[in-house]
Formats: sequence, C-alpha cells, structure tokens
Amino acid sequence: MSDRKLTGKGEKVREKMIAATVKILQQEGFKKATVRSIAKEADVNIASVRYYFGSKEELIGCALEYMMGNLENIVAYLDDTRLSARERLKKYIIAYFHLARQHPALFRSISNPSSDDAKDTYFIYLSLLHSQCWSKVIRNIAEITGYTDPADLDLKAMQIFSAVEFPIILESNKADSFISNYTDSDTLSRYVDILLDNAEEKNEKKEYLKEIMHGVK
Repeated sequence: MSDRKLTGKGEKVREKMIAATVKILQQEGFKKATVRSIAKEADVNIASVRYYFGSKEELIGCALEYMMGNLENIVAYLDDTRLSARERLKKYIIAYFHLARQHPALFRSISNPSSDDAKDTYFIYLSLLHSQCWSKVIRNIAEITGYTDPADLDLKAMQIFSAVEFPIILESNKADSFISNYTDSDTLSRYVDILLDNAEEKNEKKEYLKEIMHGVK
C-alpha cells in the first residue's frame, strides 16, 4: 500500500476509489475490476490507482478488506465463551454462508479466475480469511475433536472449509443448480450439524474408549 500522506480531499478520493472497486467486485466480479473500469466508476484519472494505492492489487486488497469487514463480527462467534465449541463453530459457519451470499460475484470469480490478477486476488482473500480466523477455527476444532497434532487440525479445518465453500461456489455460479434445494435456513442448519457430527466422531470414540479402559481397571 502507498505510504503517501494525503490531504482530506485525497482521503475522500481514495475512499471513493475503494467504494467503486467494491461495487464492481460485488456486481461483476474480478474480471471486470480493471484499472480503466475502476477509474471510470470512481470518476478519476487512470493514474490515480498507482498514485493512491501503488498498484491495482493493493486497491483490490483494500476493497476486499472493506467487503470482508463483516467477517470481524462473524469471527467474534469463535470467541464467545458462553457457547460450546460446537455452537461457536456452527454460528460462524452459518454466518459465513450469509456473508458469501452478499458477495456472489466474489465467489464466482474465485472459483473461475479469468486472469493472473484474479488468481492473485483470490490469494488476498485467502490471506484475509487465514489471518482473521484460522487460528480461532483450529482452537475450536481441537476442542470438538480432541485432536492435538497441528497437522491433523489443519487437515480437519481444510476438510470443513471445503465442505462449506463447495455449496457457496456452486450457488454463486449457477443460481438454479440442484444446490438451491438445500440452502433454506433449516436445511443449512442440518447440513452444518451433519458436518460437525463428523468432526465430533473421533472425540466421542476417544471418550468411549476411556470409559471402557476405566471399567477394565
């Protein structure tokens, strides 16, 4: 990101450019978020992108941070000590589904990147996701499953995220796909329950074995 010190007017221009980029990403996706289209939407000179942000990638990164601002509220579920680890993770996953529906073009572009720029932006998105919530997700998964090996915890987290991302990406790319039959609130809740039932399976077996061993003693 550019370290250039800006005047109040400059800050407003910068904010306008971020807002324009957000609009394009939300409505049309990464492919349409070109320097020219962003400048046109924001009503600024093309050179403004480099002047205020250093590069288009930095501008898109700022737009993604803005778009994912609600992620902070979602991540808060993972720290809610009033809830069990399972309840925390379920609330987080369901809220994540709702957030994804607010930005279908983003997930449509992620699943079908049209250029190297789009691929780069996908990794910006992953970095945001990882930095804001990965360690918290891992902590809750450890509590649910009883896993202690870091590699196993990463694998379980990837498994859960894959199961979450698949219906989101499918729905964002084809609104009338079969997945639309399974995205109502009740079915979504059941889907997450089944997903977390699988996560709890190892811990339940572990506790069962402890009971057996305790009985033998």
